[in-house]
Amino acid sequence: MNSRVTLIVVAVFIALFGFVFLVDQDKPSQQLNATPTATGIAKPYLFPVASSDVQSIEVRDLRAPRQVKVTRTDAGWRIETPEQKEGDDFKITQMLNRLITLQPSRVLSNVTDLKSFGFITATLEARITLTNTEQYALTVGDKTTGGNDYYAVHTGGKIVFIVSQSVIDDLMAWFDAPPYQPTPTPTFTPTIPVTPTVTGTPPTSTPAPITPTTAPPNIVPTFVPAPTNTPRP
Repeated sequence: MNSRVTLIVVAVFIALFGFVFLVDQDKPSQQLNATPTATGIAKPYLFPVASSDVQSIEVRDLRAPRQVKVTRTDAGWRIETPEQKEGDDFKITQMLNRLITLQPSRVLSNVTDLKSFGFITATLEARITLTNTEQYALTVGDKTTGGNDYYAVHTGGKIVFIVSQSVIDDLMAWFDAPPYQPTPTPTFTPTIPVTPTVTGTPPTSTPAPITPTTAPPNIVPTFVPAPTNTPRP
């Protein structure tokens, strides 16, 4: 009985080892040699700041001369670059909340060559400046082998983080469509036809009959005597 249990345990171990080996075949050598965070340890927030302390967000395209910078004002968010305009408070606040809650799915802590992850010609940099002028910056490199995430490092650092593709793609979308305040759509108001109003005052009394100005001539009857028959002699 004990021999059977031992064989089962050995078989399970071999199967797990084979699975891990096959999965790791597609990873770069730097990633295979890196030390991931231990299971169960909470992943760090890449921008460990409070939303209310953020003064500005700046996103720079590191492969083309494009940049978007938004600054918080008393009236709300304002776009400073590429064009000074009022910002869309909802979209910018939503992106800020995604950045300050961004956590890596994996951390590679003993990377010695950042070139393998695309940081020589990096994709973009996202930089947050606080009201006390303190800054946090994240540089994004290539996509991971599976294409579902990106490699990222704190600017100037060597610890590689694997971060969500959706957040990075939405940041990149700012280059083509900065989060300007939307132009209000004019509301169509139908024109109601006006019914003409009669302003004349109706008569208050019955009009008198019209009396002709020329009286008809008086006709006086003329008496004509009847002929008399005279007897013959």
